[in-house]
This record gives sequence, C-alpha cells and structure tokens, in this order.
Amino acid sequence: MKIQASAIAAFAALTIAFAPASVALTASQTKACNTLGSQLQKQQAKAQKLAAERLDLLDVVEAAGDDWENAETLRNFGDAEAKAADAYKATYEGLKSDLLLKERTLQELISSVNSEVSVYNQKCAKK
Repeated sequence: MKIQASAIAAFAALTIAFAPASVALTASQTKACNTLGSQLQKQQAKAQKLAAERLDLLDVVEAAGDDWENAETLRNFGDAEAKAADAYKATYEGLKSDLLLKERTLQELISSVNSEVSVYNQKCAKK
C-alpha cells in the first residue's frame, strides 16, 4: 500500500541561505540575527530528523499493510486465521495513525520554519 510522501516534497523546498548581515545592521540587530539563524539551523536539523523517521515508518506501515492483506486471504479458513487477520489489521491501522501524526507534525514544523526563514530574510538579509 503506497502512501504519498507529500512532506518530502515540502521539505525539499525548505532551505535557508544565510546571507551575511549588512553593515547597516546595528550590533544588537546582528546579534539577534545570529541567534535567529542558529535557531533556524537547529529547527532544520529537527525537520530533517523527523523526515527521516517518517520515511522509516512509511516502510514499516507498508510492510504491515502487506502482512494484513496476506492474512486477509486466509481469514475464511478458520477462527485462528480470522483472529490473526484482525490482529494484523489492528497493527496496520495503529501504524498508519502514527504515520499520519508524524506527517502532520512534520508539515507543521516545516511551515513554522518557512515562516521564520521569511522573517530572517526580511530582517537580516539586507542588500
């Protein structure tokens, strides 16, 4: 079972080009920009880690979906097979729920970082 990797497409657009602060910035503005830049780099690293975890979980969800589909083919052979199919389905549904939560969390983090990058670029990347 394939689940679209929309977070990866969104994450691919997430880049921060830290331009050196202009001479026109005051010392306190430069310090604030450096702090913001450092925070943005940490958030990017967090997003990259979350995206990697999401990809790993995607493989697990797909395997669980395959296991459930295979167990479903044996459901009508007896009670034990039906219980096994139900267990595989429950596992699959739980993992799918985890994946959707991770996807939502990643999307929110990427959106937040993109907003902060915009602020950084407006305040700190003076021409």
